Amino acid sequence: MTRWGRLCAAADVEELLRELRSAAGDEDAAYDRAAALKALAAAPPRLWLLLDRAARVQEGAPPAPGDSEPLRLLLAAMDRDGRTRQAAVEELAVHGGPLVASALALRTADWVDQVRDPALAALLRRTAPDEAAAAVRLLLRLRGRSRAVHTPEAYRGVLAAPEARRAVRALAADADPLTRRFGVELALQLGEFVRGDLVRTALRDPDQVCRRLCAERLLQMDPDQAGRLLWARSAAVRELAVAALPDDVPAARLTAPLADPARIVRAQARWRLYSRGEPPALAYRRQLLRCGPQSPPRLVAGLVTGLGECGDASDGPLVLRLAREVRAPWPPVVRRAAVRAAGRLVPREGLLPQLAPLAVDPDPGVAREAFEALSKVAGQVPVETVWVGRTRPEPGVRKAAERVRRAAQRQAQAGHRPR
Repeated sequence: MTRWGRLCAAADVEELLRELRSAAGDEDAAYDRAAALKALAAAPPRLWLLLDRAARVQEGAPPAPGDSEPLRLLLAAMDRDGRTRQAAVEELAVHGGPLVASALALRTADWVDQVRDPALAALLRRTAPDEAAAAVRLLLRLRGRSRAVHTPEAYRGVLAAPEARRAVRALAADADPLTRRFGVELALQLGEFVRGDLVRTALRDPDQVCRRLCAERLLQMDPDQAGRLLWARSAAVRELAVAALPDDVPAARLTAPLADPARIVRAQARWRLYSRGEPPALAYRRQLLRCGPQSPPRLVAGLVTGLGECGDASDGPLVLRLAREVRAPWPPVVRRAAVRAAGRLVPREGLLPQLAPLAVDPDPGVAREAFEALSKVAGQVPVETVWVGRTRPEPGVRKAAERVRRAAQRQAQAGHRPR
């Protein structure tokens, strides 16, 4: 990382501003000024806001009037004197590039009308992809200010023009999450995304808001894509896909959603069964009875978790059998889910005899879940069992056992409290 890159990454705006002013005042530092501009172009939007604020507080040499050197012009646009900022904006209006767009975007929230209005007029003429991305990153961070609250919408209207469609595409692929959401929303509004764009974004975009927006539009256009979206990385997208499945979808096709790692997806899959009069607990029982040594462990664990959410006391023996099986075929991930389900399904009088032996289970996750379940009957748990948990080497088990001890103390104090 270059010196300027380190200064920007450190976010020490006072030192950065001093170095920028020093480079701007050195006539022999053309290479250094170019490196500084490159670092500023790659800097996060928040740094620009902090730098703009610091420039109004930290004293510096006034820039020479009419100086069009890029770094000096940027610093002049942040000067504390309104006439200097106004002159800088007028000069910036005849230049282009992402740095100019960033400087103009900052000044659209200026408190002086003679600076703010020309800056906005100049910015609305810049719709090149790199300029639009630089401007939107800052405009979205400035919209909380009263003077800039309508500026993003004004710029959105300019980008809606047919000649600005390349900029919309660039915004929808920007690395900044807020900017990418702005671009995706605008692309959807303009109908810029075709089916392939929607599928790709819904399945792979790193931002969950963009994934959900594109999934909603895709399912509106083609509900048959729901099966494809069931394998999306986003739980919100998978929930939408389950909701978009046909009403007569076979229960077997809902097996994966019923066992999904995300609670919202499992709940949506259960609702699909409820809505047509099929008890979800029955579907869980059937699928679990079909599971064997070759079944994917996470699928079995998901089914057990789902049964724990909608089953009843009659399912206690089934989940206990899965929980207490130390040998193959059930791996620890299944047994942990089974213990968690047992804590919900097994009656309170059966929790202690059934789960207390698991306090010494070799798998720390199983032991932790056992103590979590025993916290419901903390006052009945023997001191020896709690001591075993508090002396185990695994932090999670120790913390769970400590919660049981404290819950038992609270119950004892409540029982001896005078009425």
